Amino acid sequence: MDMKSNIIFCDVDDITRKHLQDHKIGEKFNCTILQESLNDLSSDALRKLSNVEIISTFVYSRLRGDILENFKNLKLISTRSTGYNNVDAEYCKAHGIKVANVAGYGEITVAEYAMGMLLSLTRNIGFSNNKLRNGIVKVNGDMGIDLSGKTVGVIGTGAIGRHFVGLCHAFGCHILASDPFPNQKLIDDGMCDYVDVSHLLKSSDIISLNCPATKENYHLINKNTIDQMKDGVYIVNTARGELIDSVDLYEAIVAGKIRGAGLDVLDYEDVIIKNDIEALKNNDKNFALYSVINAKLLQLPNVILTPHIAFNSSDAVLRILNTSIQTICDFIEGKSITFVI
Repeated sequence: MDMKSNIIFCDVDDITRKHLQDHKIGEKFNCTILQESLNDLSSDALRKLSNVEIISTFVYSRLRGDILENFKNLKLISTRSTGYNNVDAEYCKAHGIKVANVAGYGEITVAEYAMGMLLSLTRNIGFSNNKLRNGIVKVNGDMGIDLSGKTVGVIGTGAIGRHFVGLCHAFGCHILASDPFPNQKLIDDGMCDYVDVSHLLKSSDIISLNCPATKENYHLINKNTIDQMKDGVYIVNTARGELIDSVDLYEAIVAGKIRGAGLDVLDYEDVIIKNDIEALKNNDKNFALYSVINAKLLQLPNVILTPHIAFNSSDAVLRILNTSIQTICDFIEGKSITFVI
């Protein structure tokens, strides 16, 4: 491929834009830099970009087949994230479009964030802070629990989950883990015990989701799996929103089955994160239902919601951008890179 390949960088914030400018990306490629997500563009705008060969995207662009079909010359989608479930994998496979992600940029970053959420939940830190700001002091009402001695269930022990296990171990937790590919080093170091998901759900005081979203684990946390959990369990999800059925989660929290939840991701999160009212108008009934439920979750005092920012430390963002740019350059130069699709 020519070094003057046609590339779209979408979902570009100010930090990303400055980084691209500092690295003189416009001199290397024929670049279109967009603040918007591709699925927010009009049909006319998409047609004007039809000669694009490479798309660099973040998680906010939903690259469905009806979007991708506008780019007849598309050869590579480079996601500025580890997850790539926002990309239509079947369409890409059928049309020979390669997909590359950023593996390993923020495993410590996201694990630390998950631990921060867990501490805030179990000790009511954010709730107590908000009450004090409103002149309410009620010490007994803010009583939490110790992490030491608690059983933490970690679903997914890839790069992020592995670091989260280490953090929980440092707090004196007993850790159960579930993963189709157990980490032998964690086993050898005595950091966790691998069990099946059912055993983990029944035995854990705290459950953390650290696995990718797949067709097989869609709504892994649902009414049936919640019923298997201990009463008063805490749930933390910094992975993907599709892992939890928000309706069942909300009902379980209101009923007291789940004592608290820390959620950096939500199923159908676009309305809250992007204020995407048009998406609410144009999507299916599930989109409307889950958007309402997500708004109701936001009102619960024992739920911490953040807008998909567990990755967002200055160190991790720089690693993402540097790796993404290098991946694109390597692809254009015909060098060997790892594709996820």
